[in-house]
Amino acid sequence: MKRLLLLLIACAMLGFAGVGVGDATEPIRQGAKGEEIVRIQMRLFDLGYYTYKPTGSFQTVTKSAVVAYQAASGIMSDGSIGDETLRTLFSRGAKRVDFHAEIPLTYTAQGAITQRGNAIDWETVKSRMAAGTLYRVRNASTGEDVLLLFSEGGNHAEMTPPRTYNENRQCIELLTKWLGSSNSFYKCAVLLELDGQWIAASMQWDGAEHVCLYVSGSRSHVHNLPDAEHDANVKKVTF
Repeated sequence: MKRLLLLLIACAMLGFAGVGVGDATEPIRQGAKGEEIVRIQMRLFDLGYYTYKPTGSFQTVTKSAVVAYQAASGIMSDGSIGDETLRTLFSRGAKRVDFHAEIPLTYTAQGAITQRGNAIDWETVKSRMAAGTLYRVRNASTGEDVLLLFSEGGNHAEMTPPRTYNENRQCIELLTKWLGSSNSFYKCAVLLELDGQWIAASMQWDGAEHVCLYVSGSRSHVHNLPDAEHDANVKKVTF
């Protein structure tokens, strides 16, 4: 496992060999996606700033890791990856996170599944969802509901908390309760209400504005690969 991780890091570093140190490149910012982001996340993971598996999507958790790296390296901590950040990040002298004696426990608070739904393929679900529409999502353990705004659908449903103050506050409170943190990438088995039908699903939340919702056949941002943990959740809540 250690050899595989070292090989992946070496490949990631080679992937940036074509980026000139003095080149004037556009900064990489939150919202960017692709193989380049996977390499950055892998490097941040190696240095101890990013503690989740690579997703290929530059969202809140990745930005927080970039800010922490920049602060530790004496670089302006704006969370965007410019020439200086990119150059030092993949250098031999890149600043690593100081060793900490305590390791936080993972969150495992979702209880027994009490509600289930139908397994419906993502392409079918996507064709029935409309951007800018609120959809009800139910915790398959507690039966609590939140409303989430569907923004787009690529490999899976990209959703956000509602914009109105009361609905947004209630949604954030429940997502924090379900996932154990206000800044987490843990996953939760849920049901999606669509046209009066409950559909087996799985969700994860970045602690701010981004919710990923998976159903049967959904794929991750990383090279269109399936996500085994989401798939397991979907099967767990399928009739």
